Amino acid sequence: MRRILFAAAAALLLAAGCSTEPSPPPAPPADAAPAAGILPAADAEHNSADVMFLQMMIAHDGQGLELTALAADRTLSEDVRLLAAAIDTTQREEVKIMESWLTGWKEATEASQDMSTHASHGGLPATGPEQVEALRDTPDTDFEATFLNLLTGHQNSAVELTNLAADGVNPQTRDLAKRIKESRADQVAQMLRMIGG
Repeated sequence: MRRILFAAAAALLLAAGCSTEPSPPPAPPADAAPAAGILPAADAEHNSADVMFLQMMIAHDGQGLELTALAADRTLSEDVRLLAAAIDTTQREEVKIMESWLTGWKEATEASQDMSTHASHGGLPATGPEQVEALRDTPDTDFEATFLNLLTGHQNSAVELTNLAADGVNPQTRDLAKRIKESRADQVAQMLRMIGG
């Protein structure tokens, strides 16, 4: 009888051991987002239009980040504060991605300061140090309206800047330009409603 009980107990332990063995984790989906800190890669094929677009957009995003940094220290309505924070986060990530592509191609991450190089597309981005300083010195009572007007013009010029990618051959650059064009157009429309409201 003891042998039967022992055998039964052993069988139960073996069964329990099998049932509690962890199953392998499911495989991640094929379209899973890259792990945090890993930037999306770009194909090696590119031309001067791809490079020029990325260089110019890096400079443009950098100026936008100067504007949003000023807004972070001011009292703003909730909608404007949230928009400025969203723009800041998005453009910081864009700059990282664009710089990584240019570096991977062994291209400079900064556009040439020679205005003749950029004459065919209207020159370097228009929001300069003077506009940033003027915004910095704007009194709190006028800051939000001034910020929205300046940022609306700035983001609208980003929409125009995306046309530089039309002659590019790199699919990731062209896709980024399309997404930037759509997002900036949406932001412009949103800010115009804020100004008008």
